[in-house]
Amino acid sequence: MQSIPQVSNNATQINSAEFVKLTIFNEYPPTVAANITANTTYIIQTSGNTNWTAIGANSNAVGTYFTANSAGTGTGTASNVTVLTASTSYKNETIDGNVYSALQGLLQVGTQPRNIRVTSGDTTISLSGIDGNNIYTVLATKIRGSEMEIYRGFYDANMVLESPVYQRFRGIVTTYAITEDREGQDDNFTVSINASSYKTVLENRIAGRKTNKESWQFFNSTDTSMNQVYAISGVQFDFGQDPKGKVTVPGRGGNPGTGPGGNDQMQEN
Repeated sequence: MQSIPQVSNNATQINSAEFVKLTIFNEYPPTVAANITANTTYIIQTSGNTNWTAIGANSNAVGTYFTANSAGTGTGTASNVTVLTASTSYKNETIDGNVYSALQGLLQVGTQPRNIRVTSGDTTISLSGIDGNNIYTVLATKIRGSEMEIYRGFYDANMVLESPVYQRFRGIVTTYAITEDREGQDDNFTVSINASSYKTVLENRIAGRKTNKESWQFFNSTDTSMNQVYAISGVQFDFGQDPKGKVTVPGRGGNPGTGPGGNDQMQEN
């Protein structure tokens, strides 16, 4: 896995730090197990009947990151990914096998809404101090559509990171921007990355659903609420008529027998 080079290793009077993990999907759709390349990082998308632990993973569970040692067999699939990690800590920290490089003030992490229930929300991270030699890496990377995870960890009195760290945000990168600060002959760039929570992404996905069977079952294959749309398409409905038949309402209308003093009748077929 790749990590951003460390720029600071001086202890400061801090009690917490933010840890950012960016998972960049280098290919779509996922690769079948037989086509996996050794010494490449993947994330398991479907377990199938593949023995992922035999080719480098520590688990067969979906969502497991691993560096392949060979191609596999079976029906499972995995996506080739690049994992970038950084933190606002004063020293490198290893969390779940990922080394988070210490960037301190060079990494700015935006706020995240904190509610008891799941809520929609966006957040932004900014990485400054990137020189012109490294900005090409940013431009050549498929940042948009990547998964962003933000964790917060706390330090004890001995400046040791306590376990566990707590996830504060998980979402999809929607946009990013690059700004340039030129001083003399030197260029310094700042990369700002905006991400939307998964709840926001899902809300946008279902907001434009069409009223047909295929559109609704795309999200839930057992949803039958739109199965009869084609059967009733083109049928004329009189929404003012009683569904059981023709009804004459007593005391209304100008026809004989339906007005005041008339012979009120109700017909029902």
